[in-house]
Amino acid sequence: MAEIHLLDNETINKIAAGEVIESPKSIVKELVENSIDAGADEITVEIKNGGKSFIRVTDNGRGIEKDQVEKAFQRHCTSKIISSQDLNSLFTLGFRGEALASIAAVSKVEIITRTRESIYGIKMTIEGGFIISKEEIGCPVGTTITVTELFYNVPARKKFLKSDTSESGQINEIVVSLALSKENISFKYINNNHVAFRTPKTDNFINTISSLYEKDLYNSLLEVKYKSNILSITGYTTNLNYYRGNRKQQIIFVNGRVIKHRRMNFFIEAAYTSLLPKNKYPACFLKIELDPALVDVNVHPAKTEVRFQNEEMVLNEVKKAIYIALNSRKIMKEVKKETILKEPSKKNLPTIFENNYENYIEKAETFNNAEEINEKLQNITFTEVDYSEGNIFEEVIEEEKETHFNESSDYIKTEIEPIQQSFIEREEDEKKLPELSVVGILMDTYIICENYEKTEMFMIDQHAAHERINYEKFIDQYKKNDILIQEIVPEVINLSYDDYHRVFNNLEIFENLGISVENFGNNAILINNIPTIFKNSNLRDLVYTILDSLREVSKEKLDFVLDKIIKAACVKSVKSGDRLHIEEVRALLKELSMTDNPYTCPHGRPVIIKMTKYEIEKMFERIQS
Repeated sequence: MAEIHLLDNETINKIAAGEVIESPKSIVKELVENSIDAGADEITVEIKNGGKSFIRVTDNGRGIEKDQVEKAFQRHCTSKIISSQDLNSLFTLGFRGEALASIAAVSKVEIITRTRESIYGIKMTIEGGFIISKEEIGCPVGTTITVTELFYNVPARKKFLKSDTSESGQINEIVVSLALSKENISFKYINNNHVAFRTPKTDNFINTISSLYEKDLYNSLLEVKYKSNILSITGYTTNLNYYRGNRKQQIIFVNGRVIKHRRMNFFIEAAYTSLLPKNKYPACFLKIELDPALVDVNVHPAKTEVRFQNEEMVLNEVKKAIYIALNSRKIMKEVKKETILKEPSKKNLPTIFENNYENYIEKAETFNNAEEINEKLQNITFTEVDYSEGNIFEEVIEEEKETHFNESSDYIKTEIEPIQQSFIEREEDEKKLPELSVVGILMDTYIICENYEKTEMFMIDQHAAHERINYEKFIDQYKKNDILIQEIVPEVINLSYDDYHRVFNNLEIFENLGISVENFGNNAILINNIPTIFKNSNLRDLVYTILDSLREVSKEKLDFVLDKIIKAACVKSVKSGDRLHIEEVRALLKELSMTDNPYTCPHGRPVIIKMTKYEIEKMFERIQS
C-alpha cells in the first residue's frame, strides 16, 4: 500500500484555487463582490486579453487596515463572519475567506489599499502565494487589486483557458449582472483600454437596465412588484415583443447575490406558457429578498448556487409574481413601420452587443418586408354569408352540454399552471380586446377588423384564435373537474413493455384528463372515452405525447405535461383556408375576447396584430416623416 503523506501548503493552495478560480471571470466576480462588501459606491473593472494577462478592480470602499493586509491573503481568513452561526444570517457576498488566497496562489497580485483613518496606504506584491514586497504609499481611500499572468505557475490550467473573445464575453456577463445587482453603485467597465459601459449611481433599477441593454428590451419591460409573508420580488420582465434564443438575459438575485437556478428559470418561463414561440425565452431581472436563514449560499465555492429551505414555495411565488406582471398590462403584438422596413444599425449598438448582432436583430423579422404587408392589404376580400354550408364554429354559437367528470386526485402539484390563471382581479369593464368591426377575410385565413374610431387595423389569424379558445376551454374544464367527454369506437393501442407499464403506473393522469384506459392484454390498452376537445386527434399520438412527457419529469412534478397534451388538441381548431361565415367570425371574436390571453396561440404565435392608421399611411407614403 502506498504511503499516506501530508501535502505541502503550496500544493494545497493550488488545489484549493482550482475550486474557486475557474477562469478570469471567477477572479472578477470575487474581487467585485469584495468591493461591494467594502461599501464602495464606485467600482472600476479593467481587463486585457480576456483577463488572462491583466485584471484590475478599483473601488472607493473602506479599504484594509495596514496590519490586516497580509492576513487577507491567507486561506480561511475573512472579516465577514466569526463563527458557523453567522452562516445563518449572511448579509455579505463573501464569507469563505478563500478568494484572495486562491487568486494569489495562481497569479501575480498587487494590492494598494488605504482606510479613511490612515494617512498612507499599503502596497503589497504577491507571486504564487508568496509576499515579494510590502511598502507604504500615497493613495486614495479604497482598494485597487491588479492580477496579472493568471495560471503562470499552473500551465496545465492555463492551456484550458478559452480564447480572449470567449473569456472576455464571460467577464462581460458577470460585470453586467453585478452592476444590475447594485443600482446604487456606479460601475465602469474597461476592456482592452476601451470603456465598454458605465452605469449611473441611481435609486431606480430601470435606469441601470437602460444603461446596459438596447432600446427594444427597455421598451418591452413590465414591472414586477410582489410581496408575501416570506419574501419580496421586484424587478422587470419582458412582454411578448421581446424574446431571445437563450436564457442569458434571465438574471436573478437573491439577497443581492447573483445566482444560477435552473428550476427557477423553468418557473419563470412557465408564466409565458403558450405566449412565446418554441425555444424562445423572455428576459427578466428579478431581485428576491428573503430571510437569510431560509437560503443556503454555502453550496459551492463560486457561491452562485443556492438552496432554499422551502424551494417549491419560493419557486411558486416567483411564478406568481411573473403572472401578475403579465396580467397587469395588455400584451398585444404590434407592427411598426421601422420594425419591418429596416434593421438596426450595427454602429448604434451598445459596445457589449457588438459581437451579438445577429441575436439583436432577430426580432426585426416580424414580417419579411413591406411589400408583403402591402400585398395583403390590397387583397382584402369580403366574405358573403352562405347559410347553405355547415357551421364550422357551431360549438361557439350554441351552448355546450356539460358532462361532469370524476373529481381528480391531488397527484399533480400546481407548480406550473398555464397562464390562464390570473392572480389579480380585473375590473368588470376591463377588456383585453377593443370593440372590433369585421371588415373582411383575407386568404380564408386572416380576419381583418378595425376599431370603431377607424384609427387602428387588426389582422387576426383564425386558426391561432381558435387554438387559443380551445386551449383555454380545456384548461377551465380541467380546473373545475368538468371535462367534457364523449364515447368513441374503442381503439386498441399496442405499446412496448416499458410504455405499457408506464401507462398503468400513471393511470390517474389519464383519468384526470378524461381519457378512459383499460387493460387489453399483451402490452395493449383499450381507449373508450376521450375529452370532446380531442375528438379529431390521433389517439396513438396523444398517448405517446403523455408518455414522452412522463419520461421527462417525475410523477410528482408534471410541470408541462398538461400543456403539451392540450396543444395536441389544436387539430380540432379551424384551419388556415377554412371558409368561415361572417356569423362564425363574429362568434369566434366574441369567444376570443373572453379569453384570458387573446394575443397568442398556445404555441406562442401571434393571434392578433395591430397596425395604426398612421403606420399604414406611412407605408403607403401618404405621410412623410
